[in-house]
Amino acid sequence: MQLKASAPGSLMLLGEYAVLHGKQALVCAIDQRIEVILTPRTDKKIFIESDLYGQYHTDLLALKIEKPFQFVLGALLQYQVKLKRGCDIAITSTFSDQVGLGSSAAVTVATLAALISWLNIRMSPLDLVRQGKQVIKQVQGIGSGADIAASVYGGLVGYQAQPLFAEKFHHLHPLTVLYAGYKTPTVDAIKRVQQSFSAYSSLFLHITNSIGQCATEGIQLVRKMDWAKLGHIMNIQQGMMESLGVSDVSLTKMVNTLREQPGMLGVKISGSGLGDCVVGLGESAHDHNGFQRIAINMSAQGVQCEKI
Repeated sequence: MQLKASAPGSLMLLGEYAVLHGKQALVCAIDQRIEVILTPRTDKKIFIESDLYGQYHTDLLALKIEKPFQFVLGALLQYQVKLKRGCDIAITSTFSDQVGLGSSAAVTVATLAALISWLNIRMSPLDLVRQGKQVIKQVQGIGSGADIAASVYGGLVGYQAQPLFAEKFHHLHPLTVLYAGYKTPTVDAIKRVQQSFSAYSSLFLHITNSIGQCATEGIQLVRKMDWAKLGHIMNIQQGMMESLGVSDVSLTKMVNTLREQPGMLGVKISGSGLGDCVVGLGESAHDHNGFQRIAINMSAQGVQCEKI
């Protein structure tokens, strides 16, 4: 018996930085996925193989978090005491982990889904989000879990980390996504913002509260399917991302280029900024001044797992 689990990547539409401070966020799953095939073994060995990162071998009793498989190993550690034997884990992805599309969350969710299926554990989607969030925080020390929620539920998701809340919306909208060609790890971007505002804590709080309000308003607009106003809110939050200092010259140029396209309702950085992606609410088939477009869209399908 083998278990095949897959989970989608994600894009943050509203709520960056604020979601780390108890505010809401709006995130969506995308139509690019990471697949994990888990094959039980008769011994206590763990073999991990990835089309991106090669191979890694360890023992069930010697599990520890090590790059580049830190999220898979973090998921295994969640169930170390329940596992009586080892397994082979084969990972394939339809998108790069270098473009800010939630690959860490997707591989975490897919691995957890395969493990709980193997162990015959019943788990609600919200509990799976909770466990995925634990893995992310264990591995990198910080993380809201918003991308985990998108990978679990699929579709558009209204999310809050504390108290934990997730609401899935099934109505979707076309997107246009441009990639900057470089990225700053999320943890590093967060630290840079913290350092920049170390002497202005009340100002930082004001900005993050306003970003959180953008997300709350955005969730209400998704409920009404008022896409034009949602795009307007995205434009407003982009200004706040610029205030935080995470929209560098290249990203700002990308945002402005995309906003000039017909039918584009709103454009902003997706994620922690200082690289990665810019997302536009709307479909654009025009030239983007040499910026790299990534062909992705929202997807209603969240995590899936089956025996093969």
